[in-house]
Amino acid sequence: MAADAAARPARWTVVRIGVLATLLAAGFVGIALRAVQLQVVERERLGEEARDQYVRQLVLRPRRGIVTDRAGVLLAGSADVESVFADPEVLSRGGGTPGALRRLASALGVDARALQKRLARGSRFVWVKRRVSPSEIAAVRRLDLPGVGLVPETRRYYPKGTLAAALLGIVGDDGEGLEGVELALDDVLRGEPTRVPSLRDGAGRLALHDAPGTERREGARVELTVDQGLQIAAERALEAAVTGSRALSGVAIALDPASGEVLAMASFPGFNPNAFRAGDPMRNRAVADTHEPGSTVKTFTIAGALERGALRPLDPVDCGNGAYPVGGHVIRDHKALGWTGASRILAVSSNVGAAKIGARLGREGLQGTLRAFGFGERTGVGLPGEARGQAPPPRSDIAVATQSFGHGMTATPLQVTSAMAALANGGLLVRPFVVRRVVDPGTGEVLEEGRTVPVRRAVSPEVAATLTRWLAGVVEDPDGTGRRARPDGWRVAGKTGTARKVDPVSGGYALDRHFSSFVGFAPVASPRIVIGVFVDEPHGERNGGEVAAPAFREIAEYALKMLGVPPTGPVASSPPLPSASPPAGAPPAEARAEPPPVELLARGGARPAGGVAVPSLQGLSARAALRRLEALDLAAEIEGSGRVNDQSPAPGATVARGARVRLRLAPPG
Repeated sequence: MAADAAARPARWTVVRIGVLATLLAAGFVGIALRAVQLQVVERERLGEEARDQYVRQLVLRPRRGIVTDRAGVLLAGSADVESVFADPEVLSRGGGTPGALRRLASALGVDARALQKRLARGSRFVWVKRRVSPSEIAAVRRLDLPGVGLVPETRRYYPKGTLAAALLGIVGDDGEGLEGVELALDDVLRGEPTRVPSLRDGAGRLALHDAPGTERREGARVELTVDQGLQIAAERALEAAVTGSRALSGVAIALDPASGEVLAMASFPGFNPNAFRAGDPMRNRAVADTHEPGSTVKTFTIAGALERGALRPLDPVDCGNGAYPVGGHVIRDHKALGWTGASRILAVSSNVGAAKIGARLGREGLQGTLRAFGFGERTGVGLPGEARGQAPPPRSDIAVATQSFGHGMTATPLQVTSAMAALANGGLLVRPFVVRRVVDPGTGEVLEEGRTVPVRRAVSPEVAATLTRWLAGVVEDPDGTGRRARPDGWRVAGKTGTARKVDPVSGGYALDRHFSSFVGFAPVASPRIVIGVFVDEPHGERNGGEVAAPAFREIAEYALKMLGVPPTGPVASSPPLPSASPPAGAPPAEARAEPPPVELLARGGARPAGGVAVPSLQGLSARAALRRLEALDLAAEIEGSGRVNDQSPAPGATVARGARVRLRLAPPG
């Protein structure tokens, strides 16, 4: 018993030792298994977590591609800058007190309360300020706050300031294009983003370092079709037209009629993309704004009537002495005309004459004409925000009449200029474009190249040539509405436009709100450039020939010199011939809205030298008389209807070629 009692403690000791040994062995086994799990099984995952404690991957935007004009002049580029960011968790652990935050905000010129709110959102990465100046960088480094660091970025800059700003557009804080070419070509300009590793120390400070494969790529280089010098000339002339007339805004466009290249595209007022502010007029009015174009459309109505056989060049049109009743409405002219030719209708911009020609075309013919010249469809220039405009099918006689002279429809400035370019290049509508080519900056490979794209034939070359001669008369005729568009040394052709704008309150046309324009091309013999100038709501003088034509002249003079087009000499019209006595029964001179009975009429091409005898036209119909005069290079002013019973000058009188002869018609009896 005593032996058993003595052996019992010894056995418990052995048991305890065994249990302890087993536990120790189990512990060692567990530790070994855990070690195997950590060192072998989860080695990769835990290594990543460890690296995450001191390594950060920052995504850097590449240097954005540059934008140049057609000659390589830099219009938009990118520069290396630095931006300030913060890790709110590290900042709070390392002494990010309200006082420190205020010092940081003061150094960067940001609002301290707004910064504190951004830091409190729970994110581990917060931008404090993007693209800071060197002095701000130095101030941040002096503060030496934990969790606050600098990261390299690029800043978009525009070395020419406001030049072509509406065309170029702007870039957002994250490097994305927001408007204009920057938005249209954002994919090729951006390039490829880069991930840059950085190391973080115990205080949370980040230091960027290079690693294999982190070289930054640059976006493609974009070369535009615009010319810097012509763009400057267009913007200056447009600014003078808008400010001089106290207008709301304006647009100027210059196109190469053969290729469709946009040589200049100006909007005023503009903005500075280097210091863009909310509310700045960023949109490109040349493609985004639509207006009723007004009398410039008379050009295309007459061209369509000639093309479709509804009008012949020698056909007279009864302009109703300035009034034309249509469907309960009366269309009126600013200058009363009787029977006259289409060239005269263009020169003095007769609404009645255009409406009468539109009536000959008919609803389908007029609709087809407007569509042929590109109205009611986007030009396809490749810029964002381009409007389609409206050219609805005319559903009534009054709609036909008003659309014939540019009301009851809308168009962008680029559409109107492009339509005029179709006449300048022989009747072919060509798609305008602004990107000449896109080039890889590394290899120099041309990735994309602009090209001439014919859209459709609007009219035949013969009709285009006829309209060119008549449009020259708009500028050269002493009574032409576009006299102020004529530059010294070159012959130009074009058309004025003065359209009343709709009052948004009453829904009718406002008496004091107009959209004025002049669209034309030069030189007449072989057009090299088409220019459109558009002024919205001028005050005081409102006619396109007074408001927009002088800007056209200034731009055309610069463009023709730039293109190396030699002057052909002065083109000023000769003074009018002395007036003959008015025929019996004619109203007194002060009551007549007509020009003097005989005066020189500018015509396309050079006039033959010498005079011509006026033929006897007594008893002829208006059409026959007009043809007789046209054959002798003379023009006609026709009053009344029926057959010729009086003419001035008298038969046999010698006048200069191009002179105008007034005919009075009366019913036979």
